[in-house]
Amino acid sequence: MKLLVCDVEGTLYRTKIRLPGTLIDSTIWQGIADALGPEAVEEEVRTHERWNRGEYRSYLDWMKDTIRIHQKHGLTAAVFKRLIDSAEYNPEVPETLRALNSGEFEIMLVSGGFRELAARAQVDFRIRHAFAACEYMFGSNGLLKAFNLLPCDFEGKVDFIHLMLREYGLTQEDWIFIGDGINDVPVAQVAPLSIAYAAHEQLRSVATYSIAAFSEILEILARVPR
Repeated sequence: MKLLVCDVEGTLYRTKIRLPGTLIDSTIWQGIADALGPEAVEEEVRTHERWNRGEYRSYLDWMKDTIRIHQKHGLTAAVFKRLIDSAEYNPEVPETLRALNSGEFEIMLVSGGFRELAARAQVDFRIRHAFAACEYMFGSNGLLKAFNLLPCDFEGKVDFIHLMLREYGLTQEDWIFIGDGINDVPVAQVAPLSIAYAAHEQLRSVATYSIAAFSEILEILARVPR
């Protein structure tokens, strides 16, 4: 058995909104800013600029700054749920995931996005393992009250992959990675086999394979030694 590690936002789900001046595709983070209005969009873009300049100590600090924007501009449970529920899978994702042989590949989701979005895919495709960077908790007034954060993006994704390899008794060669973004480059650089799907050029340059159609994953996996 091998661990099939999938990014979530941009890989499984479509990116509908790409804010100007941002390098990282996001299904929900940037969608929230767009839903909260022009001031929130401007502040969200500034956080990306700060990240690119290396002004955040860690991904956790970047998330905390973004969450401050969501709280400042009054993100509600209803708006958040609407964004999660309206997220669309990329073409061929449902058919491909359902066609995977669960005896040969254990799917693991690893995301710098929201736990709630990963949970949707877990329900739809019976995926047992998902690690996501942020989970929101709303108060009785419908406003964001608390949150849970995990360092689960960029290099941090690799730590969670190593955790699951250990739990399954697998070696460092027993996993495959599928991603799309510049934030997936650190994972692809250490993966024994990596697949860049409709990906950022920096990811394509380091991945083992680069594909345009999600179903091509099945052809690649059919060639993986058992």
